[in-house]
Amino acid sequence: MRFSAEQAKDANYACAAFTLVILLARVAGSRRRQRPIDLSFFLVVLSILVVVARIVIVYYYLLYGTGSDALRDAEYFNTHNLDQIKKGSILSLVARVLITTSCWLQVCLLLLFYKGIMHGIQWVSWMIKLTWAATGASFVAVVLVTLLECRPLRLYWQVEPDPGSCVKSYAQLLLQCAANIVLDLMLLAISYPILVHSKGRDWKQHLRVGTLFVFGTFCIIVTSLRLASIYDSSSAQPTRSLWASIQMLTATFVANAPTIYGDLQTVKRKKSEAVARRTSLPEVWRDSEAGCPDLPLPERAATHSSIQSRKEWFDHLEDIDDVR
Repeated sequence: MRFSAEQAKDANYACAAFTLVILLARVAGSRRRQRPIDLSFFLVVLSILVVVARIVIVYYYLLYGTGSDALRDAEYFNTHNLDQIKKGSILSLVARVLITTSCWLQVCLLLLFYKGIMHGIQWVSWMIKLTWAATGASFVAVVLVTLLECRPLRLYWQVEPDPGSCVKSYAQLLLQCAANIVLDLMLLAISYPILVHSKGRDWKQHLRVGTLFVFGTFCIIVTSLRLASIYDSSSAQPTRSLWASIQMLTATFVANAPTIYGDLQTVKRKKSEAVARRTSLPEVWRDSEAGCPDLPLPERAATHSSIQSRKEWFDHLEDIDDVR
């Protein structure tokens, strides 16, 4: 199925907007919980910058057109405007590097997530190290093929004579999609112990564990659909752009959903604990007052068995204020 440049632009805006919401939600959750700034924080910030840069670049290369589209549909672009076609072709290469960077950054975020929750399982630790190596090697390979599939580079924006099939970038597409699927399968293998050790949990926990596998499988399905659709459209640039936007959103959601969910659960638990403490405080004061009617109020509270010192009492009050 072939899409128009306008449809690709709309998809780019919509997917980029949702992607930024997800990434900003993760940053906000991290700051809300006052977690130390670590590698994952910088990777999220870098992902935001990549998404913003891609929004701008996709707009312009869809406006200018590329050499591949000019060859496929002479009426769609003005083949005499070679300067714009050159700019559009160069920008499309940059956009392909950016979408690769975005997707691979999400793989890195998932690896950091799994390392934190399953560091005690030896074979998983080795699998994580292997996936790190595969991630780095595949990223370099995809970027090199993106830039070197047509040699010399000017073939990407050459219209006459015909530069050949390299301008359709099938090798780049195939390598990128294949690497994506392999990395997704490796991530599924890493998360397998979570499913194995989920016996004895309630149905809600089983649902959360199963969702991880559904998300990973969904990424593979999206990648496969992207590959088939682009081949069907003869590698039309609007179609490539639209499916790249969808895959960017999918990868971002899958990589960040577990962390955002954990942040929401933590906030919910702290609020529940604060409400429970606030509810119990009148009883503490009342019991203390009954047992030690002659003591000042703070000292009476300090004698209660559940709060052993005045400092601990004020710590409780500070916790409640923090949650508020």
